[in-house]
Parts: sequence; structure tokens; C-alpha cells
Amino acid sequence: MTGQIVVAAMVPGMPHLLAQEPAKGWAVLADAVRELGDELRKAQVDSLLLVSTQWMSVLGLQIQMRARLEGVRVDENWYRYDFGTVPYSIRTDLGLSQFWLDELRARQFQARAIDHQHFPVDTGLVTAIRLLDPQGQFAVSQVSLNLYGTPELSEQVGQAGAKAVARSGHRVAAVAIGGLSSHPLRTWIAPDQDAIATPADEALNSRVIELLAEGNIEAFYAARADIVSRAAMDGQLRGVSFLHGAVGLARPARVHAYAPVWGMGAAVLSWPVSH
Repeated sequence: MTGQIVVAAMVPGMPHLLAQEPAKGWAVLADAVRELGDELRKAQVDSLLLVSTQWMSVLGLQIQMRARLEGVRVDENWYRYDFGTVPYSIRTDLGLSQFWLDELRARQFQARAIDHQHFPVDTGLVTAIRLLDPQGQFAVSQVSLNLYGTPELSEQVGQAGAKAVARSGHRVAAVAIGGLSSHPLRTWIAPDQDAIATPADEALNSRVIELLAEGNIEAFYAARADIVSRAAMDGQLRGVSFLHGAVGLARPARVHAYAPVWGMGAAVLSWPVSH
């Protein structure tokens, strides 16, 4: 049976969404990710094909091949807060990951498998999985995001992932974990004081969401470099390029939620995929 990607999604990876007393926007985002997880289960998704802006590599790409990742993630930035320490237990789709590795190497990527008991799993992954899949029903196939990769190379990573999914026979959701503007507030705030750092960032976040909601991927790419440079967009929006390579984003996105996270922009978006 040929596998298929049945939905694509972009979700935040900031641990604030797990706070015991969240800001209103953090709670809205968290609820949207949980509801998206419910939709993935209704779509009978087996596995998640994903990249996270918080798992970065410099030399080529890495793909996770540890059968189960278990431990406690202590975030480097937010360790003093209740949401900065997150237990996790994540099952890897080893078959899909091997196919993805094969496809990447066939495209001349320098890619290697990672299987290490104490591998430093990124905060974005554990946050997203805690919200999307609290019962651990989905297996995960994750490739690192190259720090210097171009949007075109990120598209190729998505294309290779789609080929791997077809070989796997699984029903899969392609997921990019990351945010929008990434200028954090640099002073202490109470959660209810959270707001996007600057009006300029707010406008640029709105522009990205507008273009994706319209399915106007050509205009998105035309504006991407300028938007990235002005708002320090998370991962230079390579997560969007990954999803475009995997499923093609010349289709309207559904906007589930948008809110600030300590001054930075975060959104939950999804794209249904028809076959």
C-alpha cells in the first residue's frame, strides 16, 4: 500500500504553551494544537514527519533513529519556570526514518542517522508532542534543520520526506514546529502583559499569515527574504519551505490561532491534502 501525507501543519514549539498559569494567548495556542491533534487522530494518522527550528545542524542533516526517546527536557532559556522542565517519551517510526534517510542521500544530502541514549531532544519537539499527542499514539520521524540551508534545500528535504512516506505505506501528517517573528521581550513580564514585541513585527506576522491563508505561495516566496530579515523570523521560515516541498502550499491554509509568546509571534496553521 502506498503511504500518503493527509495533512500538513505548522505549530509553535515554545514551552510557554505548557505553563500551569498561561497567558491568554498561550492557552489559545495550546488549545489549538490539542484540537489539531484530535483532528489527526480522526484522520487516522500513523506518524508525524517533522522538522523543528530548535533542532539545528551545521554539517548536513541528522535523522533520529533511536527507537524510543525518553527523558526530561530542561530548556536552556526557561528552566526556572514551571514550563521549562518537560518529561517525554516519544516513539520513532524507524521504517519511515530509514526511507527518509535513503531519499535524502539519493539527493546528495550529507545525512546521517542518530541513535544515542542521551541525545538532547529539542524543546520544540517535546512541547509539540505533549500537546498534539498526549497519549503517545503517533510515531515520529524527525530530521534536523540545517542552520545554513536555503529555502530550496528545505523544500528538497520535504520532497524526500514525501517520497519516504509513499514507500512507508503509512498515513502521515507533515509538521513544521516553529514560530514567526522572534524578537523576544527582554524584560520580565507577567503572562498577562505579553504582546508582540513591535508593531512592525505584528504587521509582518500578519502578512505571512495572510499570504499562507490565501495559498499565495509565490507571493510568500517573493516577500520571504525581506520579511525574514526585518522580523528575524524563526528558522528563516524554512519550516514553511519544508511543508511546501512535502505537500505544496499553493492552497489556502486554515488559521487555527495566532498569539504572542514572550513578544514573539506564534501561529497554528494547517493544510488539508487531497489525493
